[in-house]
Amino acid sequence: MLGKKFTIIGGSGGMGKVFGRFFKKHDFTITLFARNEDKLKKAAIELSVNYELSLEKSVKNADIVMISIPINSTPDMIRKIAPLLKENAIVFDITSLKYAVFKALTEIKNNFPINCISLHPMFGPGIKDMKNYFMMVLRVGGTDQYDELINELLNLFKVAGLIITETLPEIHDKRIALTLGVPHMLNILFLNLLRSTNEPLNELTRYTGTTFLLQKVFAESIIQREMEMFGEIQMENKEFLKILDLF
Repeated sequence: MLGKKFTIIGGSGGMGKVFGRFFKKHDFTITLFARNEDKLKKAAIELSVNYELSLEKSVKNADIVMISIPINSTPDMIRKIAPLLKENAIVFDITSLKYAVFKALTEIKNNFPINCISLHPMFGPGIKDMKNYFMMVLRVGGTDQYDELINELLNLFKVAGLIITETLPEIHDKRIALTLGVPHMLNILFLNLLRSTNEPLNELTRYTGTTFLLQKVFAESIIQREMEMFGEIQMENKEFLKILDLF
């Protein structure tokens, strides 16, 4: 049976809060951990949950540990917490790229009696609920209780209306390169081209119809979000770099 102690590493971020609210609603005891103490305390107050300043203390009694930090920091964090986790604990990430993360999760499940899964929720921190959104799931493996515990965890999401798709790291990263990496690149290129012309935008809009205006809205929505994350989705993804060779 799924234990009720849930720790979020990176719990002060937007996605940490989304999952914190979700699991609190399902009667889990939530503990947040983050590097920035002020943001951590603020998030804990906002969610009315616990927080911990020590990484070790935050995870040692947890039944489930979620990692919600930048992509390039996640594999090291996975390896760091593995020796601290109790037997049969579940650990999962929510990164947008899976190859390196899946490798790290495989390493720790082979060396420690814990259960590992990798998730990619296809939504951002602005959602009100999870109904009708997609989530990619990569099963990694673990103890004899793996199937029972993981299926119980996934069932929580399914009941909430999430549409679960199981996949493999190579397939995931190639498709993410096409659905996230390429659109981000093209929109950034579009804005850079506009800037390089030195044409006043208010004048350009007099010469256009729907196509340009829609492209402008899409492009501006990209640059107003987390550019560092989008950079990681592109440049840390080997499958995206292969696609660049086609241009």
